[in-house]
Amino acid sequence: ALARTVSGARNYLVVGGIIYLVLFVYGLLVGQESAANFVPVNTADDVLHLVLGLGMIGLGVALTRRRAAERATA
Repeated sequence: ALARTVSGARNYLVVGGIIYLVLFVYGLLVGQESAANFVPVNTADDVLHLVLGLGMIGLGVALTRRRAAERATA
């Protein structure tokens, strides 16, 4: 549904990336055997969340810049 507009797709990527980065930090701070680990995360999950978060935010920002540059030259 958010892919219908450029701003919706960008917001999806950026907000989703932020959520993945929050999960990454959560995985670093909460021990795997802790009762606070209600989201079962391990080291592989932490790496995956970091890569996905940075990738999604990077794509959201990069695609927005290209779109803004196209409008500036038109």
